[in-house]
Amino acid sequence: MELNYFKEMGVRNGTSRLFLGGVHGREGLNTIKALKMAENITVNGGSLLLANFPPSPYLSTLDPLYYLSLAGSKLLDMVMKNQPEIYLELHCYHPENYTKLTRKDRKEIFGVPGLVELENEVLIGSVSPLIRSAFFDLNDFPFTLEIPCKSSEEALKTSLEVMKIAAGSDNRQEIMENLSRVYPQEVETLEGHFEDFSRNFHLAFEQIKQKSLKTPLKDYQDLEKLINDVLGEGDYDLNLVQIKQLEGAFLIFREYNSFISCKLNTN
Repeated sequence: MELNYFKEMGVRNGTSRLFLGGVHGREGLNTIKALKMAENITVNGGSLLLANFPPSPYLSTLDPLYYLSLAGSKLLDMVMKNQPEIYLELHCYHPENYTKLTRKDRKEIFGVPGLVELENEVLIGSVSPLIRSAFFDLNDFPFTLEIPCKSSEEALKTSLEVMKIAAGSDNRQEIMENLSRVYPQEVETLEGHFEDFSRNFHLAFEQIKQKSLKTPLKDYQDLEKLINDVLGEGDYDLNLVQIKQLEGAFLIFREYNSFISCKLNTN
């Protein structure tokens, strides 16, 4: 099966959507199955791009170095080119990693909340905060689906239903409303995670961006001081791992600042 997969659907005008699998490692061997099942879903206005990457060295998307890798650079190139308001990263996981992905203390250890199981071992959550902050507006819908690497028919069907909802909705609010009809408790948990992100990580990142426009940053020490100043002035609930992620997110933002400025000017 060809793993380097690419299919465009819908029309250019309207909501832009990108569903991407095979982000790292050998996950593309499995995510291609779910993406191909979505080839004929209905796109409710706007566009949908389905894409899958071939195998690549594994680097976590929580590691800033991932976005300097060939796969990470390709991912960012697709995000910059398509500017999706609705963005899906389709991953797969092995059974022994289920607890690691869903554990309640995941934010304290990895800087991000545990993923939420919808059903049939299909997990949902936000994409890495490193690109969530730098490439998407707060009310965009960049999310992750984790399916078992050896997915059952039921798991593939669940992932397809979620993709149908995302393709048939125009924005974040519609997606959450449609998901909540099927998974009310799970969506309530996800809304709590979003509220926490918007009040803390996102707000701190926006303040860092604004202050950086008025503060010369000659080296890493200047950035570290800027971040500490912002955190000292605000009432943020962020742990040490998240503070380190703020640094990574800002460095990625600076690296692609010309694109970010262009997007802000067109909104």
